[in-house]
Amino acid sequence: MAIRHLVLMRLREGVFTPEAEQDYRTTFQALREALPEEILSQQVFVNCVDRPQNMTVLIELVLKAPSSLPLYLGHPLHRGIGERYNPFVEAIASFDCEVDQP
Repeated sequence: MAIRHLVLMRLREGVFTPEAEQDYRTTFQALREALPEEILSQQVFVNCVDRPQNMTVLIELVLKAPSSLPLYLGHPLHRGIGERYNPFVEAIASFDCEVDQP
């Protein structure tokens, strides 16, 4: 069974510039292309309402199986984006659930 992998992050104010947003979109599309058998779909959503509890960005992936998660997490593209932005993350939450394949 496929899994939906969601990650919500709040980045320090001023970090998530239009260039950073494009970096996220490009990187996650490249990850899907690099792991086409493992990542069935990917989307990057950007918060559009300024509220204190809101996060900055939501990453949504549908992975082929739970065994796909470590392949994705360990991929150099994933590690690279983490190295670029993790120092600026103020809050993060992830969630994984089983879903029917799209």
